[in-house]
Amino acid sequence: MNWLGKYWLKVSLLSMSSLLAAAVFTASVVAGDNESDYQDLALWLGMALAVMVVLVTASETVLNEREKNKARNEAVRTAAQLRLLYNNVLAQMSAPLGHLAKEHADAYGATGATPPTALTDAQRDDLKTVLRSVLTGAVTLTAPIDSAGLPTARSAFYRFQAGTNHRFTREPQDWAGRPTPPRLIVDGQDGGHFLHGILQPRTAFHAGTATGLVSVLRPLSTEYRSVIAVPVIAGDREFGVLAVDAPGAGDLTVAHVRLLQCLADILGATLALA
Repeated sequence: MNWLGKYWLKVSLLSMSSLLAAAVFTASVVAGDNESDYQDLALWLGMALAVMVVLVTASETVLNEREKNKARNEAVRTAAQLRLLYNNVLAQMSAPLGHLAKEHADAYGATGATPPTALTDAQRDDLKTVLRSVLTGAVTLTAPIDSAGLPTARSAFYRFQAGTNHRFTREPQDWAGRPTPPRLIVDGQDGGHFLHGILQPRTAFHAGTATGLVSVLRPLSTEYRSVIAVPVIAGDREFGVLAVDAPGAGDLTVAHVRLLQCLADILGATLALA
């Protein structure tokens, strides 16, 4: 009978509503009987009972909405705790994985051995899989989805072109999320210096409600108002920048910064081995 103790109020309101509805029906029958001596009394009683039915129904509606809000808030808290747990677990593995991959790649390269074709083919295919998973995870694990169940965020991986004036390029397929694709080239004064300022000092950038900052590349944009950009590295090797943007200023939070850095570290480790 634990359920009765938990839902006694809801059961009581439902029972009362049913009894009042039956009473309204009975009163309406008596009020409609022209030969009854209690016709007027039944009419007024029926009206009073009808008002009580409305009040009880309204109380049930308020109670249901309160339970929905409570369940929704609990789901949000659970999701936040789960996200934080994932971040803490991933953070303990992703950066060391990058260092290990870099050391392994350097040691193998120092032997001068030519990698077998099967290995290079596997590395290429696995890199595509990891990169796609990182880009997809960056949009599905951060900003909310829209009413159609599609992500509102957009992610992209920009590769640093060594020997250039801080040029970063994106392969046509290296993005995910919102239908509008990000630009292919971020060069020098047009944002390349900004991205290099993230990559070289290994410092994440976060624009949005939590920081009060706005996008450096498009400060007046109406398409997105929150941005996170993190370096993609493995040890001392620098590969590029993983960037995510979302339409709402509060869509990307501080917790998302750490999550994206973990994804970037996994991508960096994969690139070091590819």
